[in-house]
Amino acid sequence: MPTLAPDHSDLFDDAGKPPRLLELDVARIIRNPHQPRRRFDVEEMQGLADSIAHYGLKQPILVQETVGGHRLVAGERRLRAHEMLGLATIYALVTSGNPDELALVENVQRVDLDALELAEALARLIERYGYTQEQLGRIIGKSQSNISHTLRLNSLPEAIKLEYAAAHRDDVSRSTLIEIAWMKDLAEQMALWEQVKTGDGTVQAARDRKDAAKEPALRTQSAVGRFLEVLRRATAKLGDPREHRAYVDDIQRRELISLRRRIDLLLGEDPMVD
Repeated sequence: MPTLAPDHSDLFDDAGKPPRLLELDVARIIRNPHQPRRRFDVEEMQGLADSIAHYGLKQPILVQETVGGHRLVAGERRLRAHEMLGLATIYALVTSGNPDELALVENVQRVDLDALELAEALARLIERYGYTQEQLGRIIGKSQSNISHTLRLNSLPEAIKLEYAAAHRDDVSRSTLIEIAWMKDLAEQMALWEQVKTGDGTVQAARDRKDAAKEPALRTQSAVGRFLEVLRRATAKLGDPREHRAYVDDIQRRELISLRRRIDLLLGEDPMVD
């Protein structure tokens, strides 16, 4: 298992010095086979190329020295834009460290990856290096819970993944995808996806509409379940009620009696009279 640092100091070389800046031949840069970014929008690429043509390259790409020259670590879009413009050279920072980690960190920091690309990249790191979710969180500066939810996106139906990548990266949020991914029923996933991708509200709104259409008995059962869960948590925190009896004032006593009467009604029993 690799040893991971809690920060991103591996963007620098072993001596802690800044990486070297070089001007490299575009045609001689070896591509990264594990590039986290998988999809390249034509219009976005043209916009990036136009920006570089007008303002120049604002952030160098990252490369590592390897047999035969320099391998690209991060900056695939910037490199492709240079190729589109017919530019012969590009500025690059020569850095050290795990290239897969560096590529992921750089893309996350630049917000270059969509939700599914990030999920796929994290899964590849787990498969290749055996990282835990906690270790991945340290690499990209996210919580273990965030990593868990992101990885869940890999379980989405392929139809949803394809449609999201093709047309809905900008109008369907990561949180919406995560809610769909955690649903266990495939039919429900697809039904809610159809509503969400047409702009018919959020997943939560779709769930609310579905709940409203349920039989009254089912809705009541759900309400009772939530009520019991609240009571369980409250009584667990309370501990032994006898320890608190001396501190119950008149107002609290009336509220407790009212609550007891409502529970009696729920059980089908005559409310107790004080």
